[in-house]
Amino acid sequence: MNLKNIETRKIISSCIFLLSAAVGIFGFWSIATRFEMQSWSFIASLLLVAIPYLFLGIYHQLESETKRAFLAVLFGAVLSSMIVLPIYMPEVVDLRQWDISATIPNYFFYSLVLVISGVISGYLSFRPFYDYTKEGIQVGAYYILHVTMLLTVLALFLIVITISLRGASGISWEFLTRDIVSMGEEGGVYPAILGTLALIGLTAIIVLPLGVGTAVYLVEYATEGPLLRVVRTAINILQGTPSIVHGLFGYTFFVIILFDGQKSVLAGALTLAVLTLPIVTRSTEESLKSVPDEMRNASLALGATKWETIKEIVIPSSLPGILTGTVLGLGRAAGETAPIMMTAVYFSGAGTPTGLLEPIQALPYHLLTLYRFFGYRNVESQAWATALLLLIIVLGINLSAIIVREKFRRRN
Repeated sequence: MNLKNIETRKIISSCIFLLSAAVGIFGFWSIATRFEMQSWSFIASLLLVAIPYLFLGIYHQLESETKRAFLAVLFGAVLSSMIVLPIYMPEVVDLRQWDISATIPNYFFYSLVLVISGVISGYLSFRPFYDYTKEGIQVGAYYILHVTMLLTVLALFLIVITISLRGASGISWEFLTRDIVSMGEEGGVYPAILGTLALIGLTAIIVLPLGVGTAVYLVEYATEGPLLRVVRTAINILQGTPSIVHGLFGYTFFVIILFDGQKSVLAGALTLAVLTLPIVTRSTEESLKSVPDEMRNASLALGATKWETIKEIVIPSSLPGILTGTVLGLGRAAGETAPIMMTAVYFSGAGTPTGLLEPIQALPYHLLTLYRFFGYRNVESQAWATALLLLIIVLGINLSAIIVREKFRRRN
């Protein structure tokens, strides 16, 4: 194959990739913005990707590459065949026939098809560009990995932007410094802010020594046997248990048995500690395993005891990972509603936290209750503002942990 033919194939492949990327981005944008895509725009977008594959097939046929020509034309034909989707798809897809109380508009499926088609087409476009070698497969795999990474970042970006834009208008000095008035239509969330911070702080105080202690035992002291299997099984079960079950356990054991039926911030923190314990334990365990055995052996050779080695060498070296795991657990705990609604919180009337055995107000439950009032009371602005505050608290916790982690990492 001469140089001119190679350049022609690369030009076609580049056009396919650019059009595929544009179509995929258009589909993702329409999903993110709930853009009501018309059938003509869906058909035009599909044809933008399908037609270049037909040209690629013709090119391969002219080069006497029948198999490659057939595959290119086949994929283009598959894409083209989906233009009939608007003919057979109703305007709204009712999911109640599958016992799901929801409906999905047809333009959502149009957008989803464009995203999937764009990604697959973009992946395949690298094959002819690299003359169907292994390098083309590798570059295509890198492309898929970059797409998944980008979608993950975009998901976080869209959440932050959406909540910030909708919630910023509801943030005011009154909202930050007053209690609830008129069932959330007026007033603020000052007691809920304090209650949330108290709940997170108390949870951290409880779960950190328990999680780190369990991880140290598993890594440094435990030997293979029945006890180790029991501990690991218990951690796995706790990690897979739904939060609502944790809430029922907390209500039965902490509220009813320990605190005589009284909701309290301590009962809520204990419940959240049980919920986040597997996360802290797992991350701490992996962090402890990352410390080289040479460091342990060197410490023992200098005359240190095993506990001194753990305390002075192992734990300080793995502290960045321990902090990361703790923050991940607290980030989950900060947004949990089911456990605390049964053990610690009221929507209103609890006031500013005054003791460990007193009930509190908290932002997650406050947000849930405001959502229940949608359509009955004018609380939408308050709900979005509450969501923004909760997001700021979670992001603040993560940011502070990153700063502390990097500080310890540089020191080590």
